[in-house]
Amino acid sequence: MAITSHDRTPYEVERSAALLMGFLNAVGNGCHHLVVAASANGATLSVSVPFHNDGEASDLDPDDALEAMMALTLAAMLGGGAVIRTNYADQTSEVMGWRLVEFDAKPLSASEIFNVYCTDAMTGETIPPEWGVEYVAAPRLTV
Repeated sequence: MAITSHDRTPYEVERSAALLMGFLNAVGNGCHHLVVAASANGATLSVSVPFHNDGEASDLDPDDALEAMMALTLAAMLGGGAVIRTNYADQTSEVMGWRLVEFDAKPLSASEIFNVYCTDAMTGETIPPEWGVEYVAAPRLTV
């Protein structure tokens, strides 16, 4: 069964839209990727949405925005998280993340996001960080 906005309450749609806008506004100018993941019953749904910020404007495909909102709704209801990766011209990146709980985005510290990215999900073993990636504390979202 496909999940559509028709399956969601107005509150869920409104909160998901507010979260999405909060993520877009949490980072400055540049090219970014928002990844939202929801987990339930041993399965994970993951959505990756590229966007570009330039001043006050965000460039985001409308279909990607809807897909992100559906994933945000599931992640907020079932448990999950969101990560934004910003890629810079010098081939470096910055990564920050949030834990999603009941339509609230709880910022992860730099060490928490480092642990997420540098732990093998299958084995739990530590893996080396990617070259040129800085793991940073996520800001509180304004939603």
